[in-house]
Amino acid sequence: MLPAAVPLNPHQEQIANHVFGRILTLAGPGSGKTRTLTERTGRLIRHGFEPASILCLTFTNKARDEMRQRIAAVQGKAAEKVFISNFHGLCGTLLRRFGAAIGYTARMTICDSDDQIDLLLQIARRRGLEPTKPQARTLAFIANDFRENNSDLESLAADRKLSAGETNVVRAYFELLRSRNQCDFSGMLSEAARLLRECDDVRAKLHKRFRFIQVDEYQDTNKAQNEIVELLAGKEDNVLAVGDGDQSIYEWRGATPDAIPQFIANGRRKTGKCEVIKLGLNYRSTPQIIRAADTLIRHCKSRTPIDFDTPNKAGEPPRCVKFEHPEAEAEGVATSIANTIKSGTTAREIAVFFRTNDMSRLMEQSLAKRQIPYQVVGAGSYYDRMEVKDVLSMLRFVCNPFDGISFHRIANKPARGMGDTLIGRLEHFAELHKIDILTAMQERNLEFVRDENDKPLSDAALRACRETRCIFDFDVARAGVADVASELLRRSRYDEWLKARYDEKSEYEERSRNVNELVNAIAEFARTNGGGGAGVGGAAGVGEYLESISLYTAGDDAKEDERKNGVRLMSLHASKGLEFDVVYMIGVEHRILPHEKALADRGERGLDEERRLCYVGFTRAKKILRVTWCQKRQDAYARGKTPRFKPSAPSQFLLEAGLVGTDDFQKLMQGAGYAPQQGVPAAKAVPPTPKPVRPRATLKSRRSIPRTAAKQ
Repeated sequence: MLPAAVPLNPHQEQIANHVFGRILTLAGPGSGKTRTLTERTGRLIRHGFEPASILCLTFTNKARDEMRQRIAAVQGKAAEKVFISNFHGLCGTLLRRFGAAIGYTARMTICDSDDQIDLLLQIARRRGLEPTKPQARTLAFIANDFRENNSDLESLAADRKLSAGETNVVRAYFELLRSRNQCDFSGMLSEAARLLRECDDVRAKLHKRFRFIQVDEYQDTNKAQNEIVELLAGKEDNVLAVGDGDQSIYEWRGATPDAIPQFIANGRRKTGKCEVIKLGLNYRSTPQIIRAADTLIRHCKSRTPIDFDTPNKAGEPPRCVKFEHPEAEAEGVATSIANTIKSGTTAREIAVFFRTNDMSRLMEQSLAKRQIPYQVVGAGSYYDRMEVKDVLSMLRFVCNPFDGISFHRIANKPARGMGDTLIGRLEHFAELHKIDILTAMQERNLEFVRDENDKPLSDAALRACRETRCIFDFDVARAGVADVASELLRRSRYDEWLKARYDEKSEYEERSRNVNELVNAIAEFARTNGGGGAGVGGAAGVGEYLESISLYTAGDDAKEDERKNGVRLMSLHASKGLEFDVVYMIGVEHRILPHEKALADRGERGLDEERRLCYVGFTRAKKILRVTWCQKRQDAYARGKTPRFKPSAPSQFLLEAGLVGTDDFQKLMQGAGYAPQQGVPAAKAVPPTPKPVRPRATLKSRRSIPRTAAKQ
């Protein structure tokens, strides 16, 4: 028995006292897993094992630093010798120290994601191909998936409909990295695994060095990380993995859903045993919150059940609140937050969660209106996002063509030859003749615009000016503000620019949603402020709209400290690992949570992961949980029409958690136009309509004619 330093519950004691052999800890939310890991590390050291023989692996730098601080608080200087790292940090160390065995030197450098894209583009061009950045990102995704999950490159290429030339670009990319003594983030994992797999002497040295291995958040590991753990474990197999399959929410970015059962199977195959201990005692939440979360998560298939309990006193039961529309939802939640703060809860102990980042806009506005400080975690404030600023800059410039700052921001998106030098000449000409920039680009003026050597504009510069002028040269006064925004986006081909710049499956879709949300917000503003015209009868025009949002877009550095202590707004994914006294989850609706894209892409697996995501949100709440949904949401804006609304229905997760009764749920679903069968989840009864898959163009060759003919 190892000596104890802090009191633990019986299950925690079992883990903290464990010394030899493989052990899996299934740690529920708020079960004190970090404290237990810290205590186990301390007991190993106090029992006489060398601190340097203990390897602790985490997933983030933040988790690594927290574990290091906690162990240091218990063990003092001895903690400095414990090897605490995330997976990439460990792999980097192994490759620099032992990588010579597979062709790397200590001067190996790491390529970040931007370097990876640039290198793939470079290789493709050398092979006579004309790639776009989204196409290069597709190749990068395949390269990463191939190495992180030990996938078959040919199968991946076939799934993504890559040409033979594109597949060869990926192969050449791997070869070029090795020849340059470079590695990217995925390569660090796969190459470290290869080093351990192929080099017996290196593996033997590490078995001698690391006698005890502890891995946190094991449910989030991919196959390459699994292999690294297994190769480091050796014959002694003294591995402690801590995980919670119910909190596995990253399958979409490479985590292996079966990591935990595979860990058990590997141990039993290697030594015949793997002890499993469950930490089901929740020290975070009230019994009522735990009951709702437990009732929900039991609907997931293929999970290892954990019996939950808590020493905490009973509190308020979770409440589900229905609102008519999102504006009312944001106002209602903000009012509740204001009252909660008045009752004594500090703002930083309150959080608002949402499924997608574009849902933060209305909450930001409602909190700002009440002067409640807030901080958007992860994605940044809605109005600080690049694409939102771009659209607002278009509106500012069309409203005020003297606004050079706004013009400079959006003149070359997408690229049309409107570079800094040309913009500078236009601004100088406009200032000299006391006219606005739009007037300076008129045909009668362009012939007088000169460069520093008094030369006229080139044909390319003239084309750029004409194309840019056409974007803004229409009768704004006769159009509603939402129509103005829609027309500017159409003329500028802004969505095409986003698509070319960002990955079409992830970041592009999020940024496109943000743009659509802004246009919808503009249309709703026009509807509630006079119909959307621009001048007569007090209707809301561009200037009025821009003035109305100045409160949300104005930066105030003096309030930065206040924001840091404000209400937290974040996506459900960003909430993992955090806890708050009071949690609001907004927009818990059919096709939002579970998200329709997750259902369309991955079916039942997607539904289970969305349920786990909802479970993660529930279990962040310590004292109060409020869940909200809306009866209707604004549909995509259509030019020339007033905003249209479509009916919404509560998420099936509210039914599964017992927050909405079966009869009420059926009526609400039918009222929204759905027809679920009794006892069948709504997501099954009404599957989302899959979006049409846009065929991905393959990289086209620049060499449309033979080189010999080109030379002639």
